[in-house]
Amino acid sequence: MIKLKNILNELLNTYIVQAYMLTDTEYNITDILDQIRAIRKVTIVRNITPPEYVQKQNFEYTLVTIKFISRGNARQDLEKMKKDILTSDRSMNDLRVPGVKSFKIKPETLKRI
Repeated sequence: MIKLKNILNELLNTYIVQAYMLTDTEYNITDILDQIRAIRKVTIVRNITPPEYVQKQNFEYTLVTIKFISRGNARQDLEKMKKDILTSDRSMNDLRVPGVKSFKIKPETLKRI
């Protein structure tokens, strides 16, 4: 008999990746991370910025880990996720995350869990 866990492992693949974000200091970083968690396929977003990381006056640099689920190509899902975070034309996509100025994925950190 096939176990439910085995079926889910075959259908859904969980990945983790690190990314850098440049955000506006007028926006609370917790709110920004909550907005990213709301994006399709994202399951967990953690702020792993070291405390000694130097910050600028008007911008905040944040290092995050993102866990997400992919049924197909994980790299394509990452590009879609990045587009959803940075899209400024709300007529195309209403998932833009306010306060995010730049979002850069570190592709060498992508790994399947």
